[in-house]
Amino acid sequence: MTPRPIIHIIDGSGYVFRAYYAIRPLSTRAGLPTNAVFGFARMLSRLIKDEQPTSLAIAFDTAKKNFRHEIYTEYKANRDAPPEDLVPQFALIRELVAAMDIPVIEKIGYEADDLLATLTDQAVASGHQVMLVSGDKDLMQLVAPHVTMFDPLKNKYYNREDVIERFGVPPELVADLLALAGDPSDNIPGVPKIGSKTAAKLICAYGDIETIYKNLNESSKKLSAAEVSVIDNIESARLSKRLATLDHKAPVQLNIDAWQYQNPASAKLLPFLQRIEASGLIRDLGLEDSNNQIVLPTNTPYAPTVDQDSLSSEYNQTIDYSSYRTIFNLNELEQLMQKAKAHKYLSFDLETTSINAHRADIVGIALAVDSLAPVYIPIAHRYLGVPKQIELSQALAFLKPILCDPQILKVGQNIKYDINVLTRAGIKLQGIGDDSMIAAYVLSSTRVSYSLDALASEKLGHQNIRYTDITGKGKSQIGFEEVAIETATTYAAEDADVALRLCHILRSEIEEQQLNKLYRELELPLVSVLANMEHNGILVDANRLATLGSELNERITLLESHAYTLIGGKINLASPKQLQELLFNKLGLATARKTKTGYSTDQETLEALASEHEIPRIILEHRTLAKLKSTYVDLLTRMINPETGRVHTSFNQTGTATGRLSSSDPNLQNIPIRTDDGRRIRAAFIADPKHVLISADYSQIELRVMAHLSKDTNFINAYKNGEDIHHRTAFEIITGGGPVNAEARRRAKAINFGILYGLSEFGLAKQLGIPRGEAAAYIKLYFSRYPGIRDYFDTTIQTARISGYVSTIAGRRRYLPELHSQNRNIRQGAERIAMNTPIQGSAADLIKMAMLRLYDEINKNAPDIRLLLQVHDELVVEAPEAKCDLAVELVKEAMSLVMPLAVPLTVDVGVGYDWASAH
Repeated sequence: MTPRPIIHIIDGSGYVFRAYYAIRPLSTRAGLPTNAVFGFARMLSRLIKDEQPTSLAIAFDTAKKNFRHEIYTEYKANRDAPPEDLVPQFALIRELVAAMDIPVIEKIGYEADDLLATLTDQAVASGHQVMLVSGDKDLMQLVAPHVTMFDPLKNKYYNREDVIERFGVPPELVADLLALAGDPSDNIPGVPKIGSKTAAKLICAYGDIETIYKNLNESSKKLSAAEVSVIDNIESARLSKRLATLDHKAPVQLNIDAWQYQNPASAKLLPFLQRIEASGLIRDLGLEDSNNQIVLPTNTPYAPTVDQDSLSSEYNQTIDYSSYRTIFNLNELEQLMQKAKAHKYLSFDLETTSINAHRADIVGIALAVDSLAPVYIPIAHRYLGVPKQIELSQALAFLKPILCDPQILKVGQNIKYDINVLTRAGIKLQGIGDDSMIAAYVLSSTRVSYSLDALASEKLGHQNIRYTDITGKGKSQIGFEEVAIETATTYAAEDADVALRLCHILRSEIEEQQLNKLYRELELPLVSVLANMEHNGILVDANRLATLGSELNERITLLESHAYTLIGGKINLASPKQLQELLFNKLGLATARKTKTGYSTDQETLEALASEHEIPRIILEHRTLAKLKSTYVDLLTRMINPETGRVHTSFNQTGTATGRLSSSDPNLQNIPIRTDDGRRIRAAFIADPKHVLISADYSQIELRVMAHLSKDTNFINAYKNGEDIHHRTAFEIITGGGPVNAEARRRAKAINFGILYGLSEFGLAKQLGIPRGEAAAYIKLYFSRYPGIRDYFDTTIQTARISGYVSTIAGRRRYLPELHSQNRNIRQGAERIAMNTPIQGSAADLIKMAMLRLYDEINKNAPDIRLLLQVHDELVVEAPEAKCDLAVELVKEAMSLVMPLAVPLTVDVGVGYDWASAH
């Protein structure tokens, strides 16, 4: 039997909103919002690429009311107006669809769903299959033997069985389920006391709503509350079904000839994409200009603007898997090494047994150099019939001279990981030339991802083989050592090949954007410093953690027991649903803000309720202790490396938009230090025997940077004179020249840091618990005392609107297209970021510079002193007791003299045998 041809029909209206919320706010340099257009275009291009449709159309709602509003005036009445910055994008999306030559279907008085229902019937009747492209549950009514639904965002296809699995009822009864359960998104009332699960049970037991009503109305058995509700509210159910049922008789006609899809002409699509500055889409779609050149992005300062034809052909060509080679013997490896010595750049990538560099064993090594075929050297693959491989010691013996040669520049992706693995294998990597991940971060600190896959897709238009493609997922996943060598060669050599190409491209972009100093003198050298810190780790006293864990357990149990006594029974104190029932229904406390799942039980809500009842206070304390135990005590215990007895955290250079480092596995940035329990956790981090820990912390670094950048005379003089800036602010702003007590200083501190972070008068009022007018007066008086700060903020925002970005002391940029957003909230948020980023980012620059300086001084003067941690504005160093004074001097000088500022950099230093006592 000849297969039915497939027609693809897209639910356009549904995807406008999904695209808008899926993509972070974007806009052109002129301030035109474009995130929904970008998301919509990517959805279309991905669908076309994956599905390769032969017939394609798209349906849209109209702005007019339809027949459902006549039936029920409250239909969709609960919906808010579209976001302000989405409104201008509706027309742009229509332009996009027209430029892509996709037919549009719409009809006044009908929703897109009704048009889809009618056209689906016509298509099936004419001998076609239909693929409905949507995530709308209402359209699942249409799923049938020749009708499938596809949700691109979830990458999921729905047939009859999938609909039953989702709803518990078949497609033809979905409208009945919605009639009983209601649909809040469309304001369909449904039947009180009936949710989707109860509705599905009734439908499965009886049938559609009329059959359910007939059976229940005639039943002699005792009915449940839900069943009684059906009888009492049958008219609401009937109305709801009319609203939920799609109209299959809409006045539209299938036109297969007009729906034949062909690739859009670049002459129509390219000008539109250029107008909305969609450089990434231009590249992804492979559009060419009149000279048959790929159009490269030019709208954003960090986009590549180099002529691709001028770049080396080795990384401008299509990736050719057939050229990749596997090396099984030392002769071939030796020949490759001799050839590699003639090249400036060597790309390498280690395949290992673990993502934890401190527990990983090398399985294989991939190498790539310009003009030579990328290779893979299998070392430790294990499976039946595995070919003979080169031993690790032999391979490293050949590789070591090159890996340790600073003249041959090593490049790769996330080289810090490879440095740590090689260090454990006895090789100290030297000569880092480029790291594609770090280079991409320097170019733009707000990317969604810095992964090799994401960068390859963006910069090379290439889709990498995914790790799970060759190892599988879940319980059936195998280790890389079990992957067949032929497959492993393609995967690993591709990584080295792609990284090499990316490094060449990103290097050119960095030079063009004049970011070389930031990249070459700060971020790239820091890779080796962080790798060394991660390798050092920090010693953890497991016994202290065990003792603290037991005590926390006891306190948690006592809190639970006390809560159960007050409640009069047991509940799960960690369950938001059970807490909602307890707090707002049983105890009748004042309800808080509404969420999708009921009333909020977050920390802010509980703190507000704690004055009304003891239970919210107990819940807050219970949460705090449970988090301390699970997030820190239990996790840290598991993270102790059995080989070293130390915890080896990972420092992330690409984790924040401001340039600050973050840490993970475990995260040491958020251990509380203002509570006794938090300090006890820090006390579990200890020095080696006969060693001490030294904690050095910048004092008010961000306020000092603000003084330097703003050049405000009063602020600068306060620091130069050694004044307590919070006391001075309290004296001038809070007390009006009167005595300053602790509360006044606390308020002044909130004002100082609030101004720094762009806190509004509303936010300050809320934080201090004062009237909004009083907060506004504080802010006004603050800027009158420190006018240079106000001028600095205003100038920074104005400059950023013109250039598109703000900069730090080291030249780090943060791009802020949202400054031109038509959405007031988004625009003001961007202004706050513009005010704060140069300050917070410069503080991050300074401590990174200090780390580089300290690392060099340690290596020159005392290699047995070790830099261990960087946490916010603090460095932690471990030193032999005999060299404690030297270590204190080195760290203090490195931090305080790192760069001359308009104000002195003050460093507070403490020494102890554990982290808590040193802080």
